[in-house]
Amino acid sequence: MLLGNLANKPGDPRIVPAPVDYSTTTEITLDLSLEYPGLNGTMTIPRKEIKEIRKLQNLDAATMKRIQEEMKRIQAQAAADDAERRAREAERDKLKEKEREKALKEGKETEKNKEKGAQLLKDFEDLQKGKELLKKFPPEKYGPQTLKDIVDMGIRRQPVPTDVREFAEPETQRLWNLALSAQKESEATEKKDKEKTEEKK
Repeated sequence: MLLGNLANKPGDPRIVPAPVDYSTTTEITLDLSLEYPGLNGTMTIPRKEIKEIRKLQNLDAATMKRIQEEMKRIQAQAAADDAERRAREAERDKLKEKEREKALKEGKETEKNKEKGAQLLKDFEDLQKGKELLKKFPPEKYGPQTLKDIVDMGIRRQPVPTDVREFAEPETQRLWNLALSAQKESEATEKKDKEKTEEKK
């Protein structure tokens, strides 16, 4: 069921609409402004689709005013509900954005921790390799002087021993020096601890 005022079918605004004979017309046009608050428009329905038409009493000025005020109230309530819905959606979107940023931050922290863990593992493995090289090339026999000796051998065109060539390789030097530094730090710490213990005695 639809409630509305009889109206002319929308057409060219430049042409004045002719009077409608509702007894012979094949379709009915209703202004639906009273049916749906906030809707300004018409609906044209073929007569064959209409089961029944009832004409209501003419609305007096007071009734029309009351209806219009009710429509305004409904429109204002709808606008307030829409504003509240938009506010809820904005708050929800804000929370989602915070959760997304938090998840991204946690993901970055996890990735950072993984990288840090991988680096610590690599440093540990390098130190172990360096310790093995330190045993193979003890500091008492090998060191900066060994590298100088290689240069002198090259000047004199003397063959360089295999172990000396291996010691001079850049990666061997890096790992060997890494382990030597760690060993010196450990010895220095032990010496300080020993001195502190003797002072307490």
